[in-house]
Amino acid sequence: MFMFRNCAVLVIIGSVFCFLIGILNLQVGVEKNACRMTYMFGEPMFARVRLQDKESELYPNYGLYYYYEGARQQPVDPLKKRMTGAPVIFVPGNAGSHKQVRSLASVALRKAMSSDAGIHLDYYTIDFDEELSAVYGGYLHRQHKFLKLCIRAIAKIYGSRIEEPSIIIIGHSMGGKLAQSMLTDSSIGQHINTIISISAPLDHPVLNLDEHLEQFYASTNTILNQSRTKTLATTTTNVCNSLHQRPLSEQQRRNQESSARLDNVLLISTGGGNRDLLVRPGYTTSQFNDLHAMTSAIPRVSLSCDHLSAVWCLQFMQVINRFLFSIAQTRGDGTVHFNTNKERNLQSAMAHFIKPRSRHQNIVKLPRDSNWHEERRLVINKYFSNGLKAHFYDLISIKRPERYRKLSIEALNVDDDVHWLFGCAAEQLNNTEQVYCDKAIPLTHLVQRLPNGDQDSRNVALLDLHNLMKTYRNWTHILVSLPSSNRRIGYNLDIYDPKERHVDISLPKWYSFGQRTAINETLQGTLHYRLRISNLIEPYQSLRVLVEPLQCLKPEYRVTTRICVPWAAGFERYQTLISPSDKPGLYVNVPIIIPPHYNTTINPVIVDLYLDPICRYRISYEYSYADALSRLVLEFSGWLPAHLACVLLIVLRKQVETFQVQGSFKSLKPYIGYLQYTSLLVVTACRILKKLILNTRVLPEPENLDFSINISIVIHCTAIGLSILASLVTWLSLTLYGNAFYRVALRVTRLSQASSNIMISIMTYLPITYGVLTIAMTLSTCSGIGLLLAFVFYFIMLSNAYKDYLEDYLWQKAANLLHLATGTRTSDESESSGQENNENALEKDADEDGSVRTKTDEDTCVGLQNFPFHITLLLMLFMQLLLSAPATLAWLRRHHSGVDLPDAGIYPTIIVLGSLSVLLQLRAPQKGCGYWALSIILYLISGIVLLYCQAAIYRLNYIFAGAFALLAAHQAISILVRR
Repeated sequence: MFMFRNCAVLVIIGSVFCFLIGILNLQVGVEKNACRMTYMFGEPMFARVRLQDKESELYPNYGLYYYYEGARQQPVDPLKKRMTGAPVIFVPGNAGSHKQVRSLASVALRKAMSSDAGIHLDYYTIDFDEELSAVYGGYLHRQHKFLKLCIRAIAKIYGSRIEEPSIIIIGHSMGGKLAQSMLTDSSIGQHINTIISISAPLDHPVLNLDEHLEQFYASTNTILNQSRTKTLATTTTNVCNSLHQRPLSEQQRRNQESSARLDNVLLISTGGGNRDLLVRPGYTTSQFNDLHAMTSAIPRVSLSCDHLSAVWCLQFMQVINRFLFSIAQTRGDGTVHFNTNKERNLQSAMAHFIKPRSRHQNIVKLPRDSNWHEERRLVINKYFSNGLKAHFYDLISIKRPERYRKLSIEALNVDDDVHWLFGCAAEQLNNTEQVYCDKAIPLTHLVQRLPNGDQDSRNVALLDLHNLMKTYRNWTHILVSLPSSNRRIGYNLDIYDPKERHVDISLPKWYSFGQRTAINETLQGTLHYRLRISNLIEPYQSLRVLVEPLQCLKPEYRVTTRICVPWAAGFERYQTLISPSDKPGLYVNVPIIIPPHYNTTINPVIVDLYLDPICRYRISYEYSYADALSRLVLEFSGWLPAHLACVLLIVLRKQVETFQVQGSFKSLKPYIGYLQYTSLLVVTACRILKKLILNTRVLPEPENLDFSINISIVIHCTAIGLSILASLVTWLSLTLYGNAFYRVALRVTRLSQASSNIMISIMTYLPITYGVLTIAMTLSTCSGIGLLLAFVFYFIMLSNAYKDYLEDYLWQKAANLLHLATGTRTSDESESSGQENNENALEKDADEDGSVRTKTDEDTCVGLQNFPFHITLLLMLFMQLLLSAPATLAWLRRHHSGVDLPDAGIYPTIIVLGSLSVLLQLRAPQKGCGYWALSIILYLISGIVLLYCQAAIYRLNYIFAGAFALLAAHQAISILVRR
């Protein structure tokens, strides 16, 4: 038992240390922001659109605006002016402003000026008063209804053009979820053409702090389950072998049972990538999407955006507007509308967000008298430093030995819209040995552009020569056609045996250390390697890949990597390395947990390494502890409230049990219960209990959080450390800052010293008034105000009751530590608060019967036997106060809206305040019967917390209410039985 206790203490200390490292690395290891700022060419102007619907009067703090530029321009009123553009609505997110539309709309205005077809867009934006909709779900239902009114108003503005779905909605953050929720109403959905979400938590909230937030997501997802077809990964899904998950075909849509299905609306979701620390990548996709893309993989973007820069990043704004312009069409009357053919729009979206669309595959006629060359080498590197004056043609034979079946090729500084890679059947030129191709078929659809910063652009293709020969039996050569150019141009080619270039590795165990070598040394001229990583299945796991140049022909080199997760469509990630010490390095991880029964041995995570052929490299890998810890903090820190609540319940159980056994005959140390490790047993027990619940199906199904138990242990141990720190801070605050806190409370409440003293006295000797006052305040304001008032009074009452005892105890401990450090045993007596503080560790004291006893450390705790119990209740009250903060902020901002917002925590708050006043009135804790039953029930409640409250944090309100009510009932029954 002693060894287990020591191991548990080491695990707790190590977990806290790891959590702190994760927080630090999360801030330090983020890549720099490479977004270019979007600038307006005219002063941004917002014209208020007056809604004619009487229902709009219910939303006085909301607004609909039309965006235009130029202060000198005549004010625009969309209700009076003939609007000819295609309508786009921007929906801001959590604490977002309607002015965030500026970047999107300004880029569209500039692009419209250069449009020969006369295509232009009309941007509208919603003002939600910068409400905190991500943490308080009471806003979402009002915002949902107002957005419906706006869509109807815009439908009326565009009149006859709105008989077909012609509105596009772009939602940022929670605005993306609001836009998606419009599909729950078919009368509104019929007006929507496409929805684009930017860094939006679509299927699950990031932090589920509110019951109304849970209901909004649940109701939206339930209706969408009926109105749209889901695209979920299966055990055979491998998106790395294709560009995206296959969209629904026309036949599949015709086979849908209900005619009201809204599969005709195109849903596109985008995520910001590693820089977005608010909405993690795994939250930005949806089971109802048609297309998902991360900004780090979008062509012409290829960078990570943080949560705010996603709405002003110029590269990203340009891509979104290019897509909108590509699906917009003009009519004979000069108006613009969006194409309603979803298949065509989806293909255009793929071209802009996934891979540039290649031109038609028609046969190309080639000039015979050009500069033709034939190459038979396996490795080719050709550069023209001064450019080319005329086209250059190289023919590469595809008839190779059996083992050389793969060909990787890259062209440098060739524009995306230029055909440079072909397949053809070669002929002899004028009965000579020289060969040429008279006709060729472009292979541009197999080419992808690699992000390469400001350096030479790289367009690469990976070809299977054997498949090409089977498909095109008459082909003999691959043709590389380099166009004339004034800048450096060239190509690299590498033909190889895939068995030598495809390397299978397994993620090292978390307890393994050191680097492992994947490729000891590459050959000069090598262009491509593929790493296939198995057992990388959870978001917190991280593999670091190190690419070290051994010998280079030039000091500068560039290695571009592509990371693909086979079960997560749209999460491709590109990264360019120019130095082995690049920060951040090349870290491989997955955005979402692996689907059940998925086999990573068959479909592993793929890392394609596109090497610079001027170097030879060593490629190694290791388990990255720093990145794994930062991802653990990022992905699972939301579990901390539940684990902290579990720890406090176990601490409370220990304190009640110890007091009931020892009672007032032996004083309790003020830290009793906190230095514990038994709550770790609850974590492991809940794993077993969860399987039992799922098999028996007697109780409600627990939360689906099938992650490694290592995560739960680290988070729980961190919660234990946090509980100890919180209790220590509370002790010090009560001892050192009780009076200061009291003065602040007087200033805030504006009570006089005499009035406050009378109130404190009344509440101290008649605590039931404490409950009456705080409950009345809760009913007249909100739950947070009542809890804040209760916390302040409770804190002051504890400070008045225990301050002197705590000072004696802390001074005694400080003296003992000083003596232990110096090795001295001197005595220095002084009087403080009418009590004697002796600096000796032990003291002889005489009892009433004349006997002499030794004064132990426990004697310094006299008067503190109830203190740890009240500290735990104070911390639980403080947690409840924090949980009510979103509703409190909404209440404080109510003067903007002029409406009453729902407060889901009001009933749990009343129970907590009433129970606490009863406990204080009964002078709890009191020794009584049934403490063993109370202990068991607290154990069960702590298990319920871990089974049902880790994701649904708002349920902790009911847990605390139940715990307080249970304690009050136990104390009341004990007193009645004793009487």
